[in-house]
Amino acid sequence: MSKQKLELTWIGKDKRPRQEPRIMGRRWIMIELGEHCHTHIIPRLKKVIDGDDPGGITQAVGWQGGGGFRYYRLAPSLIVNDRWGNSVINPDYNAAQLAEALCKLEGFSYAPSETRWWQHGHSSERDFIYVTTQNLSAEQLQALSDEVGGEQSLLICCAAFHSVTAARAAERWPNLTLKKIPKMVLARCEWGHDDYSLNVANLPIAAPVPLETMLSPGRGKGVNTNTAIPEQGTLFEEPS
Repeated sequence: MSKQKLELTWIGKDKRPRQEPRIMGRRWIMIELGEHCHTHIIPRLKKVIDGDDPGGITQAVGWQGGGGFRYYRLAPSLIVNDRWGNSVINPDYNAAQLAEALCKLEGFSYAPSETRWWQHGHSSERDFIYVTTQNLSAEQLQALSDEVGGEQSLLICCAAFHSVTAARAAERWPNLTLKKIPKMVLARCEWGHDDYSLNVANLPIAAPVPLETMLSPGRGKGVNTNTAIPEQGTLFEEPS
């Protein structure tokens, strides 16, 4: 397998998938459920990084330790079905969580402003995002457009808007872009796959460490340049 491709490891409790991609210098994603992620998988990954795991191919390749990993918790599903089968926003999400989730989905940095109530995040110095579950009127959209001004742009993610069509809104307020929740979320989903050919976007990528560097003399225990991150929390929580 090419070192530039991502290796999907879905059986985390099996020792080989945890160990070999790291030792062979591959980029990998591991998926696991259950508390044994904390009791078994993370401790053993740390041993591989520290050069303290003698099993598998460690001795065959002369592995002495190195590298690191990132640990994330998956957030609950953003879209659920109500009792009539309609797609709705998960009621477990509060306003701040919804804003953060949609910022990530749309490629914005979540950074709520303390002075601008409509600024939940930004993609540049002049491009912002506003997330609300309200049904916005033409008057409300006009007020938003006036406050944003002609030198800035605002993506508005709302439940709905009325008294104006989407085409008319684009002409009337060129500094605003309107998207409806949850339609905008469903448009990003992929359905009907019976394999793993999903489009993984906006994945944070760290610069890979050359295998020759990781296997060089002296890169043993206590001299790792990349340390394991034990926990990075959920999308909405600070690490414990």
